[in-house]
Amino acid sequence: MKKNRVDVITMGCSKNLVDSEHLMRQLQECGYEVTHDSEEPCGEIAVINTCGFIGDAKQESINMILEFCQRKEEGDLKKLYVMGCLSERYLDELREEIT
Repeated sequence: MKKNRVDVITMGCSKNLVDSEHLMRQLQECGYEVTHDSEEPCGEIAVINTCGFIGDAKQESINMILEFCQRKEEGDLKKLYVMGCLSERYLDELREEIT
C-alpha cells in the first residue's frame, strides 16, 4: 500500500469518466499520486465512481464496491470513497450493505 496514492476506478458512462478526470486533477494538485482504473490497485485510498443506470455497469459497480470493502477489511486499503449515480440513487441500501 502506497501512502498518498489514490486509485480512481470509473464505472459506466462517459460523464463518469469526465467527472473522474476532474477529480484526478484536483487530487494531483493537492499532492496525491493518482492512478486510474488500475488493474492492481495499491494505493491507501480508493475512489469508485459508480453507475446507477446502465444494468451491467450497475452490477459491476456493486461488485467493485464489495471487492474494495473486502480489501479495506483485510487492511489492504485505508479509505474507500464511493461517488456517482449509484451512490446517489441507492445511498441507504449501500450504507446498509457495507457498514
